Amino acid sequence: MKKVNEENFKQELPQLQLNESAKERIHTTLLNHQPSSPSKKNLWQRGKWSSLVATALGIFVFSLLTVYIISETERNREHERYVMAQEEIQTAYDEMEGNLQSTEEGQLLVPIADSKMKSAQSSLSKVDASENEKGKKKLISLMREIEMYNHTVPQANELQNHINDINKILSQSVFDEDLEESISVLKDEMTRKMKTFDRLENASLKAFLGKYTDRVNTLENEFNKYMEIQEEVQDLNKLAEEQSVGAQDFDQRVEKVMNQVQRLSNKQMAVLMEDEINKAKAKYQQLRVDAEEKKRKEEEKIAYETASNSNEMNSSAGSKDKDEENVNSNSPEEELYPLEFTMTDSNGFTFKLSRDFDKYQKGKGYDEIARRYGARFYYTPHSDMSHVIIGRKIIATVSLVSGAPVEYKDLFIDLMTYQSKKYTREQFAAIVEGVIESGEPYTVEEGNGGELLSLENGVLRYDSW
Repeated sequence: MKKVNEENFKQELPQLQLNESAKERIHTTLLNHQPSSPSKKNLWQRGKWSSLVATALGIFVFSLLTVYIISETERNREHERYVMAQEEIQTAYDEMEGNLQSTEEGQLLVPIADSKMKSAQSSLSKVDASENEKGKKKLISLMREIEMYNHTVPQANELQNHINDINKILSQSVFDEDLEESISVLKDEMTRKMKTFDRLENASLKAFLGKYTDRVNTLENEFNKYMEIQEEVQDLNKLAEEQSVGAQDFDQRVEKVMNQVQRLSNKQMAVLMEDEINKAKAKYQQLRVDAEEKKRKEEEKIAYETASNSNEMNSSAGSKDKDEENVNSNSPEEELYPLEFTMTDSNGFTFKLSRDFDKYQKGKGYDEIARRYGARFYYTPHSDMSHVIIGRKIIATVSLVSGAPVEYKDLFIDLMTYQSKKYTREQFAAIVEGVIESGEPYTVEEGNGGELLSLENGVLRYDSW
């Protein structure tokens, strides 16, 4: 056994290889060795303990440093994870805010892409709340707003599509059978969804969705305006057919309805409404012309019958043969529009009217114009007054102060164009239409001369000096 132990000892501690000089030094040291005194021995023991304490302290410090290094390394990694999560979440949040700011009325919201959402959520899950509790709470709050945005986008877009569909119908036909019901359904849908939207945390998202209330209210108001204007247009058509109001009153009603149409926000529908109003106006004017023509013919007929009766009475009072000769020599034209006759106005003033164009040759041009409207031109001798007459009714006056009822505006335009020679018919017609539509007079002053066109109590008046 002893031999085995010696062999093991030799294997564990290899034999020292000493030269002669080393052996001699060791031998001398051993011969000169003296036992240590007790004080030296205690000193050696104290040194031994100090060494042990220093060793233990070193191990402790090393352990602390190791723990610190490991802790700092992990803290840096955690910070990197936090920064990455913060960047991804902030990028998605900024995109959300940008969508809310750039989406215009009528457009649909764009959601955050699923890939960005998943990446941001994954980064957030790796952040340790114990290391940065306040920071992670902030990131969680931002992420929740983004998730709510993506959850809300389909609902908001569904509402916007409904609004767009109704706007499209309004632009085509305001009287769609189901339109009023569709608007009612839309309002109910909006009310229901707004209750959900009000619980959202993001201020920008709430503000954006709050605009839907205004849009739906505007839509309903527009629909109600369309209905009211359409009723007014129908009233204009009825007035046109019945000819129950004067031209000036009708034009004022047309202007009122046209102003309401021009305030509509849906310009396409406004154009359709304006077309309906113009048709009603054209109908009124045409029927009025037809009525005036009918009236003129009736007046001509009455005047002719009156002249015939007068001739019959004269023939019974005088010589029958002579009277028959007079009747046969006069045509109906000459009887209705004699060469000269006298007329008494409403003020009791009697004046003479003549068609002797040999003495007033310019009257031929006026008479040609008058004939186009079934009338005749007469002038008062030794005066600057002249008139256009149907039967025994004056429908226009030509002088330094000329005038005609607005229903005879076309005759008036022709007469004044012929009189002034200053304007073409198209130019003067545009001036007349402007005065009729605006109600404001047209004035031109040139040195000591000038002109004034106005509309007073349904009568067009043209002054020149």
